[in-house]
This record gives sequence, structure tokens and C-alpha cells, in this order.
Amino acid sequence: MMCHSPRLPMVVHGLLAFLLVMGSTGSMAYGQATNIVATPSGPGGLGTSLSTSGNTTNITGGTRPGGGPNLFHSFNQFSVGTGDVAAFVNPGGVSNVIGRVIGGSPSNINGTVQALNANLFFLNPAGIVFGPSAHLNVSGSVYFSTAQQLRLSDNGVFTANPGLLAFDSTLSVGAPVAFGFLGQGPYGSIVMTSSSTLLQTGAVLGLMGGGIQINGSKITAQRVILGSTSSAGDMSVQPFVANPFTGVAGNGQVQALPGTLIVAGGGGVIPAAIDVTPNVTVPNGAQVNTTTNPATNRVTQIQVVGVNLGGLPPLPTANASAVNSANPVEPVAFLNRAAVVLAQDAPAAPAPLLTSRCASRKDGQFSSFVQAPRDVTPSQPGSTMATPVVLQEVGGEPDSGAPAAQTAQGQSGVIVHGIESWQGC
Repeated sequence: MMCHSPRLPMVVHGLLAFLLVMGSTGSMAYGQATNIVATPSGPGGLGTSLSTSGNTTNITGGTRPGGGPNLFHSFNQFSVGTGDVAAFVNPGGVSNVIGRVIGGSPSNINGTVQALNANLFFLNPAGIVFGPSAHLNVSGSVYFSTAQQLRLSDNGVFTANPGLLAFDSTLSVGAPVAFGFLGQGPYGSIVMTSSSTLLQTGAVLGLMGGGIQINGSKITAQRVILGSTSSAGDMSVQPFVANPFTGVAGNGQVQALPGTLIVAGGGGVIPAAIDVTPNVTVPNGAQVNTTTNPATNRVTQIQVVGVNLGGLPPLPTANASAVNSANPVEPVAFLNRAAVVLAQDAPAAPAPLLTSRCASRKDGQFSSFVQAPRDVTPSQPGSTMATPVVLQEVGGEPDSGAPAAQTAQGQSGVIVHGIESWQGC
């Protein structure tokens, strides 16, 4: 449970009520600040440099083997706040910008990620969360993945596993071929948190992870690839491959809530198609409507309609061995059942947490309130969690400023008894 606060000021009660109402409509109060930290020189450092101009963080430098088409970047942290821009600045001749996050923290994207005149490949095994104001400004194809590595056509390996950074010696001019999911799952999740989130590109947009959830958001691209797996394998990132999932079992979770709209097409040499593995699952009360191009027999639109009566299983958390658990993670909880990996002090079994409608974070900004059947909170702001956790929204309506007693989906007998607070909530 959260650290105790015997009485909340009236202004905080008012904010709680506001957040409760926002949460009940599927929206979210989201205050993640921009936090981009390049991996320093030494193991894992690839020469990435950062500079700030207004609300834009310019990302320069990096490693470009042989002056070829691939530009590699490495980050310890990568999150983009509302209204901010993370701009990959590319020298001439670069066609693939390839970045990784190795610090063990999920990437919270609530601003704009920009890569002009290039494709973008982004890996963070700890998880990726797109907030309500997330946007893409990418000229080519863009792929976000929680895989541990990206394989190149000449067998080079770009790894996001901090224990395997020796593979950086294999970085080359080879074209990106496939994301690799290694060892024992589960792998981190990719979550679009709100109906206001819009991800779009004129080429391929790929989301590939251990779990994917689209919470009433919109995705548009010439080709959309949504792939989830809970076991080791490869997912292709080659834009013209007929089936990008031949290397995986397709046994993960791709979830979508009512309001979700995915559209493929708009013109271009890449065939218009939406490729999904496994099939999209929706909550009770909702259904999936698809549109198929009769000439190609490819799905070009997916729309989720109806209401959300619950029933979806929780998304997976990343295997702690695949991320750097020594690096503290901001204890941020997201609404709409986003799964987030938190750092751990020592190996332990995952602890299920429930999110209600209010929240606090170590910097005092609000996201979503965390409640748990037992105490797994940091002892003080900035501390790591005692165990890794899964965060899950419970649902329910506000009752006199506090959540009503509820039971988590997929769990019985877990009752929420009221609001306690930590660091300003």
C-alpha cells in the first residue's frame, strides 16, 4: 500500500475527484516529464549526444559503422513529456536510426518522437507507454519493440540487454532484419493509454512486444504490424515480407478497447495491410469489425466498437533478467491497465498491484494512484521497489471521493478499502 497520510487537504480531495471522473471516462491525467539520458562512454556508450533548444531535445552523435546507412544510439533513460520533442538529427546518407534503452526503465512517450528522412527502430525491453499526447513525426517506417535485440542482415546484433553489450562490436551497415526475443519470457508490454493518442506514418508502423494494449487510440500507416509473443523468437522488420511473424509462436496478447481504430493505406509502394498476431482480443461488451481489400485479401481496417465490461487478462511484465534491475525506476502507475516494470532490490515473485483513479510520483506530479493487497511501495521517494510489479486498473465509479470496493479482473477477493497517499496525493 502507499505510505500513510492521515488527512488530505481539501484541494487534493478536489483533484482526486477530478481524476476519478477523468478515469471513469477512460482519459488520464498524465504528467511525465522529458527524461532522456544518453549512455555515457564506456560499455554500451555509442557516442550519443543531447542538446536542448526550447522544448526540443536534439539527439546527435551516435555510432555510424563505415559511414553507412545505419546510425546507432544508446540511452539509459528515454521518456518524452507533453508538448516536448525528441528529435533524432541525422547526417546525410543515414536511412536507419536505431536506438535502445538499457537502463531498465519503461519509456513514457507523451510528446513527439521525430526522425526525418529516415526509418526509426526503437528498443526498450522494460516497456513502452504512449500517453494521450504522443505523436510521431517520422518520414519512413517506425518500429517500437520490447525485444532484447535487433538483428542485421549480415548477422550483426544490436542488443538492448546490458549484459550482452559486447555484441556492439558487430554493428555494421547491414539492413535491419528482425527483432529478437530471447530466453524465457515474459517480455515487456507496449501500451497506448488513451483515445487521444494518435500514431501515424506513411510507411510501416510496427509495435512488437510481449503484450500490446490499445486503449481506444488511433493508428494509421501504409502498413501496420502488431505482434505479441510470450516465447522466444523473431519478428521481421522487412517492409515487404508477407508474414512478419513466421519466427514466433504468436502466443502473446494484443488487446484493444472500444474506440480503437487502425487504418492501413493511403498510397505507396508497400502493400496496404494490417498484420496482427495473435488475434485482437477485446473486453466483454465489445466487438472487432474489420475491412478487407478484396483485390489483395488483406485487412486494411480494424475498428473496436461497443462497451468495456472488463474481462481482459493483465498484460505481462518484462522478465527481470532481461533488463537492468540495478537502475531505479520511477514508480509511475498508468490508468487503463498499463503494465509497467519496476526495479527490484532482490529477486522476488511479481506482486500484483491495482491502480485506481489518482496518483502520485516521486517528483510530485500526478499519474495514477497505486493500491496493493500488501505493502510493496518504496520506503522513500526515489527508492526501488521491493519486488517487480504488474499495474492493473480495477474500474468502478467514485464514491465520496474514494474508489468503491472493487475486485480486480482475473483476481478474486482483492478488495480496495480506500485512498492512502504518498508524495502529495
